[in-house]
Amino acid sequence: MNETLKKWNEKEITLDDVPSKISNGSKIYIGSCGSTTEASLQAMVDDLSLANIQILQMIPGGNLPHLTQSLDRFRTSSFFSYNTTNFFSTTERHNPEGLTDYTPVGVNQITRLLQENCVQVDVSIIKVTPPHKGFVSLGMGVEATMDFIRHSGIVIAEVNENMPWTEGRSKIPIDEIDWWIPVHKPILTTNQLWPELISGPSYPDEIMDRIGSHVVKEIPDRATIRLGVSPMLYSIIKFLRQRSDLGLHTDLLNQELYNLHIEGVITNKYKTIDKGRSVVGQAHGDAELYDFCDRNPIIEFHPSSYTCDPQTLAKIDNLVSIIAALKVDVTGQVATDSIAHKFYGGVWTDEDSIRGAKFSKGGKPIVILPSMSISGRSNIVFELPPGTGVSITRSDVEYVITEFGTAYLYGKSIRERCLALINIAHPDFRQELMSQAKENRYVSRSQPGRSLSSGYPAELETHHKTKTGKDVFARAVKTTDEDNLRNFFHRLSDHSVYLRYFRKLKSMPQRILQKTADVDYSKDMAIVVQDCVDEYHHEIVAIGQWVSDPRGGLSELAFQVRDDWQGEGLGSFLFKRLIDIAKENEIQHLKADVLNDNKGMNIIIEHSGVKYRKRSDFGVVTYLFDLAPPEPKKE
Repeated sequence: MNETLKKWNEKEITLDDVPSKISNGSKIYIGSCGSTTEASLQAMVDDLSLANIQILQMIPGGNLPHLTQSLDRFRTSSFFSYNTTNFFSTTERHNPEGLTDYTPVGVNQITRLLQENCVQVDVSIIKVTPPHKGFVSLGMGVEATMDFIRHSGIVIAEVNENMPWTEGRSKIPIDEIDWWIPVHKPILTTNQLWPELISGPSYPDEIMDRIGSHVVKEIPDRATIRLGVSPMLYSIIKFLRQRSDLGLHTDLLNQELYNLHIEGVITNKYKTIDKGRSVVGQAHGDAELYDFCDRNPIIEFHPSSYTCDPQTLAKIDNLVSIIAALKVDVTGQVATDSIAHKFYGGVWTDEDSIRGAKFSKGGKPIVILPSMSISGRSNIVFELPPGTGVSITRSDVEYVITEFGTAYLYGKSIRERCLALINIAHPDFRQELMSQAKENRYVSRSQPGRSLSSGYPAELETHHKTKTGKDVFARAVKTTDEDNLRNFFHRLSDHSVYLRYFRKLKSMPQRILQKTADVDYSKDMAIVVQDCVDEYHHEIVAIGQWVSDPRGGLSELAFQVRDDWQGEGLGSFLFKRLIDIAKENEIQHLKADVLNDNKGMNIIIEHSGVKYRKRSDFGVVTYLFDLAPPEPKKE
């Protein structure tokens, strides 16, 4: 037996010995997820001689007996709060007083907190693999564990032969461990760690699926994915199957992300750093996931100081960071860890994730939330409730997604932000939000608000290739398009303006802009064509619309193509598109008034194959379209 192994064997103790290695008043770190040292916790709680113990925890799971103790015996300091079943566990179930201490700080900052003695730790109790060549692996829970070990006076390890040996920066020399206990129990699965994830209230699948369908539109093939730790995000992971060759650099590997590795969706082939490898800080799942992580070089476990460092994240091209929010106000301020004076979840890495993606080449920072809470309150609010912490400032927010669509806020004014966020709020609250925005002069008092009574028709979005092969994107107009429509108008020639409006205009009146952009989709329709497939960075190059007659007459159809885009076939595309949408909406009659001089529009209509009648008066041709389906023939 060599000297190293002999010294190691001399450090072996039993669970009954653990309390004797700890002094009253100690501050003890206990690990996270499947690396939570349950057995040692129970041994400490069972020894009634221990008092005034402070437990430092991140996201522990399983049996947590210290939470049932009086504050004189065990106090808890956490970097992640647990008083809602929307997140990982419910401390209130154990301790009606709630968490004694919650530290709202990003996990990436723990290194500095320990270095500067802002957080002190006396003992680290960790869960590791059996030793191999002088090292043990931290297995499923690396995150901030190494920092706590480095600053602890005593390190106690539960050695578990079931703990996977993980690659990356998960290994520590055995001489850094002072005492160890053999505890060969199976690593707890997700359901065993947090039963509340299964039994607790959750948002309906339909709502989360609609959110996921919007999120995946923002994710290109070969992007690298980063997710927050909220279980709310788990339900959208399945939509990543619509993409290929994704990369992964995130805090937490779960069962859903593991499945994407097995299915070949996550390959890491195109990452700009750590190519070919998924980088995570911790993991939980079932036995298959744990086996997958064991000595697997394509999964690397790294400390939070690397996995969550915004400077590291910024080096990853096409990084898409997705975090879950609790509330968002109409200016774009995001709350992720508290509502009013109650804490939910934690800051964790939300701010670092958002900023890392902002500075990534091609990156996208995305905030998701259902439009309405489980209790029936709006999650899009005019102002955050008093006491609510702002986790992400309005200047850092870019994409906010609910089941009703996507609000792109980067570089937008307060008016544009209000209109965009109100449009993705739950319909039951839109009118109230608009009234509050008008009252506080966030938006014009003249804003019609027609779109509030009908949902944005995302199903009308489509890609199109022009006659010369240019890619364009067509969609329904939005209230936030006012400035885009104004820019479109000023790119038209005087002749084109005259042909469309039958008169000369030097500028586009605000009332016409509002009427065009703020549409009740159940009655009217306007389709805009953009010059690229990116919905959020574009110029409008064509527009087509029909407008209902409030006096009960026929809805009037019109379309226009910017001068420099004429000849691309966009006029024909828009006309046929509008006719098809009208038929789908069971509109049976439309009309179009066209100047005789507007040769292009006349030719498009007359060669479209759509049946029409026409009449001509004073240089204006009026086309009448009968869109009613033919009556079935009598037998």
